[in-house]
Amino acid sequence: MVVNYSRDIDYHTQRNNKLIPHSSCNSTSMIMALKQAGVRLPFPSYMQPEDYLTHFLNSKQAIAKMALLAPDLVDTETMQPLIPPHELHCLMEWAVNTLLGKEVVRFSTATSLKKIIAHIDNGGGAVLSGRFPHYINGHINHMVSLAGYMVHNKLISYLLIDDPYGDYMTGYRSHKGNNIPIAIEKAKTIFKPTKDSNEKWAYLVG
Repeated sequence: MVVNYSRDIDYHTQRNNKLIPHSSCNSTSMIMALKQAGVRLPFPSYMQPEDYLTHFLNSKQAIAKMALLAPDLVDTETMQPLIPPHELHCLMEWAVNTLLGKEVVRFSTATSLKKIIAHIDNGGGAVLSGRFPHYINGHINHMVSLAGYMVHNKLISYLLIDDPYGDYMTGYRSHKGNNIPIAIEKAKTIFKPTKDSNEKWAYLVG
């Protein structure tokens, strides 16, 4: 049995983003998860929603918030971030909730797979952080949206991911990342922390 909660929403690729296309998997995955959760996006139409989110994450307002949330990651004299702001998980959580005017996203480094799956079963979305194989770089730190899962003998055997960069099984030679299966045991070692664990880094959306 296949359970696919993203079948009625558009797949988003980060490769056509106007802003940092090779480093906006988080924004792109977040937009897919928000849509999957049925969250209305009151963003301007002149920009793709993922680009709008990335732009806000790198704004002066976001950097000022970053200085409060992670002061060791901002040069307080120049107010220059020491890492790209859009890569900071707590800032992503803040940015989405600020733009939407309410708490829609919650990030944790210890969310069980059981809780993540229950969340999408209840109509939510989820974004997962992991370390994926890449045909040039060996591995890349990357984020994907959880679309659903596959059940065999009453047990979840595979997760389905909407991967904004493409198909990890091809090392990202293929750019088609819609509804990619990942065996549940492999998911435990790909998604952070990258060890055989049921506790994962995840944004619960909606």
